[in-house]
Amino acid sequence: MKTVFITGLTAIILLGSCKQNPAGNASITEVKPAETEAAGSVVELTKLQVTKTGIQFGDFEMRNLRDVLRVNGYLHVPPQNKAQVSTFMGGVVKAVLVREGDFVHQGQALIDLAHPDFLKLQEDYLVAGSNILFSRKEYERQKELAKDNIASQKAFQEAEAKYEGEKARLASLEDQLQLLNVQVKDLSPSSLQRSFQLRSPIDGYVGKIMVNTGTFAEPQKELLTVIDNSHLHVDLMIYEKDLAKVKPGQHVNITFTNMPELVMGARIFSIGKEFENDSRTVNAHAELLGTEKHELVPGMYVNGLIETGNADAVVIPESAVIRDKGKDLIFIMDPAMQKHPAEVAFTVIEVKKGVTNGGYSEVTPLGKLPANYKVVVKGAYYVLSQMNVGKGAGCVD
Repeated sequence: MKTVFITGLTAIILLGSCKQNPAGNASITEVKPAETEAAGSVVELTKLQVTKTGIQFGDFEMRNLRDVLRVNGYLHVPPQNKAQVSTFMGGVVKAVLVREGDFVHQGQALIDLAHPDFLKLQEDYLVAGSNILFSRKEYERQKELAKDNIASQKAFQEAEAKYEGEKARLASLEDQLQLLNVQVKDLSPSSLQRSFQLRSPIDGYVGKIMVNTGTFAEPQKELLTVIDNSHLHVDLMIYEKDLAKVKPGQHVNITFTNMPELVMGARIFSIGKEFENDSRTVNAHAELLGTEKHELVPGMYVNGLIETGNADAVVIPESAVIRDKGKDLIFIMDPAMQKHPAEVAFTVIEVKKGVTNGGYSEVTPLGKLPANYKVVVKGAYYVLSQMNVGKGAGCVD
């Protein structure tokens, strides 16, 4: 930076021509080389500007960008977290109680069904409950008679067999009703249920609904699905030639074809033992790291970078590095340069850019970084534009 000596008269003219920056605009400050080694200038933005423009902060990380294997894959839900809801007994759909995309809890009613066979099943259970009372008394009577040799053993055995058969029938009918979510303890001739409900076996979101009100739901046919997205993992397709490079425990950087700005970490926890169809690939299963799932949906296609070596480097999100006038630059929030409590000071730092992979770039800062800094990882171009506006005004704070 060149230092310009200005005469007193000229300085008065220049200061008189410069206007005060309106509230909310960035103010620019020229910084002497002795004050910071890699800094060229400082721009101050109001905290409201930082919030409204979506500027985000981060820090340098250690990642492996060199020894990596590029793969493709898709998001997958394990069988334990996906339920296909069907009915044991056919029936007419009286009501669909949920909509696609609704979140449901385990045990929540999904579909209301009705069929004459359902009423007959309840009737059979009540009749069997009455019959077993008579069969038990007859069994106990024949048992006493056989004990005193008054009745034959044959009559006692017939009574015993009938009683045991009635018990088995009653237990079977009770299990069938419980599968249809009927509480048999509340069942009586005056309280027969005219419909039964299918309930969700898990917590999750309702997927595709395959029935409408008034249609007949056939037994064992899928009526709707419930998906628990909280345990999404990634299935990565590994070609035969790369199998030796992939092992459980390796870190993977995941990017999404429909959300290129989103980068998530994952870790391989198992590798398949058979090839998938004719693709000659084996699935490597990786668990997504972190609790934030960003509204991800099973089946989304992803790109993965599997770290197969230990060539770690200092990296930063690719969006943090901008190219301006032949130089690679980043912006940092520098509290030491802040002059006003309601504003945030940003310093530009030149860096040497290396390998870029998976949304991250290897960087080496050219100079000493100040204390307590934060790196602008989103919105760097806005900060640059405000700095250029300040320089163009010709006024120095």
